[in-house]
Amino acid sequence: MNFLKNLFKKDSPKPETPSFQAGNLQTAISKILVRTAKIDDEFHILEEKKILDLLQSYFDLNADDAQSLLEIAIKEEENATDLYAYTNVIKKELDLNDRKKIIDMMWQIIITDENFDPYENNLVWRVAELIGIGTRERVQIKKDFLSKI
Repeated sequence: MNFLKNLFKKDSPKPETPSFQAGNLQTAISKILVRTAKIDDEFHILEEKKILDLLQSYFDLNADDAQSLLEIAIKEEENATDLYAYTNVIKKELDLNDRKKIIDMMWQIIITDENFDPYENNLVWRVAELIGIGTRERVQIKKDFLSKI
């Protein structure tokens, strides 16, 4: 009887190595970036690549983990109804300078497709307000960003 148990035990699938587990902040920022890319109803490959680059850089992730995080964000963002769930996490967990970096990252995605859409500007405004960045700061971030390109 033990022989049969051992025979089947050997053939049973081995547990997979743990895959990337995204933290709440990582997921929140990723979803904001995906929403930014998709707000104009077009999700270009260049925007996807830019998001991957930003995630790798900001969170110090390898390419595979950044890809996993992006896939999580895309899937979860499809069912999202509002911005509050993401922005609340960002506002609670990041200081003002890091929250400003999120707005800067949004602008990096917006210019990737070289098409400025009014919905994109509106999204930046709404996110900035929800994460505690005032109008003057938001406008300055945009000016600083545009002066670099």
